[in-house]
Amino acid sequence: MAELFVGAAAALGLFAVVRLARTRSISVTWWQWALTVLCLLYAVFVVEVIVSFLREGTPKGAVVTGTLLGFLAVVWFALLARFVFKSKAGNGKQGAEG
Repeated sequence: MAELFVGAAAALGLFAVVRLARTRSISVTWWQWALTVLCLLYAVFVVEVIVSFLREGTPKGAVVTGTLLGFLAVVWFALLARFVFKSKAGNGKQGAEG
């Protein structure tokens, strides 16, 4: 049953990212979408590893493995957000000229 929730959350996450890119008019190339999908699949993998450790009855293993694998997922998400999905338009902080 947990797999259904993880899959539904992953699908909602992908739809949210697509909607974000469309509403902000961010042009994302095919390889950036590929990196985004791979990142989402890796996040699903991390959550499934945690769930399987919990099912086995080893919560300490779930915490350790979730921390080690999850750190890479969080860094990957942060890099995608910073370099791919940040809007290209200026935000008004161009400095004082005058």
